[in-house]
Order: sequence, then C-alpha cells, then structure tokens
Amino acid sequence: MWVFLGIIDKILIGPYRWVHDPILGWLFGTFILCIWAVILGELTLNLAFWINKRYVKENLTKTDYYFQQSLKAKEAGDEDAYKKINRLANEEFGKSFFLLMAMGMGFIWPAFFAAAWLNIRFGDITFLILPHWMGGYQINFIGPFIILYIIARFVVSKLRYLLKRLI
Repeated sequence: MWVFLGIIDKILIGPYRWVHDPILGWLFGTFILCIWAVILGELTLNLAFWINKRYVKENLTKTDYYFQQSLKAKEAGDEDAYKKINRLANEEFGKSFFLLMAMGMGFIWPAFFAAAWLNIRFGDITFLILPHWMGGYQINFIGPFIILYIIARFVVSKLRYLLKRLI
C-alpha cells in the first residue's frame, strides 16, 4: 500500500515543480490535479453507466409502465388500484433515483481523494485573503482547490464539447 502511495505521490507532485514560483507552482499544480480528478471522475461515471445501463433502463421502463397503468386506473375511477399501482411506480422510481444518484457521485470521488492528498502535502499552507489591517483572514487549501476544481470541470466540459464537434 505504501509503495502505491509513494508512486502516486511522485506523479501528483510533478506539476507543482514545473513552475519555479512557489505560489504559481502551487496554483498550477493544483489546477492540473483538478483536471486529472475531473477526467478520472468522468471515466468512472461513464464506466458506472456502462455497467448499469441495462438495469437502469429496466427500472425506468418499469417506472413508466406503472405510472401509465396508474393513470389508466385513475381515469377509470378505480382509486384503490390507482394507489396500489402508483406505489409500485414510486418504488421503481426510488430504485432508479438512488442508483442514478450513486452513479452520479462517481464523478466526484477523485476530488475527495485529491483534497485528502492536498491535506497531507499542503495542509499547513494558508492563503491571506484580507490584509492584516482588515482582520488578516486566512483560508486553507480547500478554498482555492474548490475554485480550481470548478474551473477545471468547466474547462474539461468545454474541451469535450469541442472534441465532439471535431469528431
């Protein structure tokens, strides 16, 4: 396990050393880390959808079927059948919803891994956001990391869009 962490640490720290200025190096390295986290998250999400595609499609088909049947029962005036069929539709929807939510979280797990690694490597670093005469408020690495992660997600989505248009 420690060998793996040692190897991954050497890979993750690399971009931080590409820029000689310490602050710019940290920002650049963290942005590259965020890009890697976004790409790994996208790959994980696509893999999860590929693996569960048939199951999700079946659940959504059942949900729609039960929903349509409950509407027919409602139109026919059979309130008891409507409630029972609608309950089945809600159960299928719940299964689909929570499966899709779980798979959707697949794209964000690398960000937590990256934040944990940043905490190990740079946990003591703080950034001054207000001058000392205004209170001297400081934030740790999480604030800039979140901003850079959002920017990285935006950049990757734009690049994906451009690649789709080119292909």
